[in-house]
Amino acid sequence: MKKYFLLMFILFSIAACSKKKEKFELFSAESFAYSMDNGWELNATVRAKGFMQNENDNKFSVKLSYYINIETPGGKLLEKITSGVLDKTSDEKISDLPIEVQIQLDSTYKTGSYKIIFYVTDEPTLRRTVLWSQFELSK
Repeated sequence: MKKYFLLMFILFSIAACSKKKEKFELFSAESFAYSMDNGWELNATVRAKGFMQNENDNKFSVKLSYYINIETPGGKLLEKITSGVLDKTSDEKISDLPIEVQIQLDSTYKTGSYKIIFYVTDEPTLRRTVLWSQFELSK
């Protein structure tokens, strides 16, 4: 019986000391649009955390790719409005990264409540995550 408890203690200790893989996720999505003469300017941001970081010569590097969809008030999905890659290197471990976009929306966009949807991929692991934010187009 003592051997059983000793074995359980050792297994529990190993599990507790092992590196926990942080969940790759997006948080704090925000978006707003302001009216311009010929449409709107949409500004949106989201933060990512839990991505893989490569360490080389005391430098930490992260590579995230993203694309943006917009859902109209009528439910129509406008796909891949914009896309990009964040390739960041730092002297310190990176806890989270902002992804910021600025998109010109012409006058064909009608007033109403829209969603901007962020699709982000952690390139080294190919893990993906999604988060959206709502914004209004109004005159």
